[in-house]
Amino acid sequence: MRNSSVLVTVITPAYNVGSWIGESIDSVLAQTETRFEYLIVDDGSTDDTADVVRSRAERDPRIRLIQVENGGSGAARNRALAESAAPFVAFLDGDDRWHPQFLRHMLETLHTAPPGVGMAYCHTRVMMESGQVVALRWQPSGKVDLDKQLVENNPPHNGSSLMIRRACFDQVGGFDSSLPSAVDFEMWLRIATGSNYPLMWGTRRYLLDMRLMRTGSISSNRRRRFECLDKVIAEYAPAMRRQHPGMSYVRPAVFAYRDGLDDFGDRWSLLAREAGTRELARDSWGRSLLAWNSAGRERRAQLRSLRDGARSSAYKGMSGALRTASRVQGLRG
Repeated sequence: MRNSSVLVTVITPAYNVGSWIGESIDSVLAQTETRFEYLIVDDGSTDDTADVVRSRAERDPRIRLIQVENGGSGAARNRALAESAAPFVAFLDGDDRWHPQFLRHMLETLHTAPPGVGMAYCHTRVMMESGQVVALRWQPSGKVDLDKQLVENNPPHNGSSLMIRRACFDQVGGFDSSLPSAVDFEMWLRIATGSNYPLMWGTRRYLLDMRLMRTGSISSNRRRRFECLDKVIAEYAPAMRRQHPGMSYVRPAVFAYRDGLDDFGDRWSLLAREAGTRELARDSWGRSLLAWNSAGRERRAQLRSLRDGARSSAYKGMSGALRTASRVQGLRG
């Protein structure tokens, strides 16, 4: 029998995250909103992931470990969804962590959101593999429809930042387990086009720390990510109504150029240009795309080198600033 007092099912798909999952679990157990169940799906890990989960589960009955053969994050999430029935669902990757107010604030956001909002997401801080926070990630706030999801290239940025009404999954089904990447994005777009809740709502609170490009992460394989993204955009962009579908390729093309995958950048640039050069020139990302596209391969390599150096310096500067702010706050406290 399901516990009717449980408001949120927290789901963590976990694959070889033994070094970090203890921190993720602890961030869930530290939530000020305590009416949750916590399902962790060990997706065929070959490290000590399951052992770390078991040790935490022995101390807190809200944690339940589910072990399956390796099938990817989509299949792992679907397994947990099938064993849960709480009215709200939140996913936390096994290498990320939440602020203690995450569940409480996201529930309040969904309760007060306009009609048609099925998903709410928070802002994200970026941390390195070590756990050191190095940057704040900009994300749009307020209402996000299908067009904005595509043009902004998945505003939540990752699945750990959202809370979702269970009704959305009841209406559109589970995650596409055939996709090795972009699984989250495809699901949010499917909810936007196939459910009674087509809208997202972004809150300005920074309540998630996302581990950036840790060793072995799905997002570290950029070519595979772009291959899946290409498929997802082609499927959902024709449903755009406020803007030209070509605008959905602008940011992905820029990211492809930045990562040195010029084949994707060139092809997506052609699709983006179907929106019209004038439309692209009105958009800051569109102007960036035009610059990258016209630069040529040799010049793009130089731009990438300059950008990578600037980003590394910026991360070091932000990291130092955040440490200083933390020390000041500690002295004040």
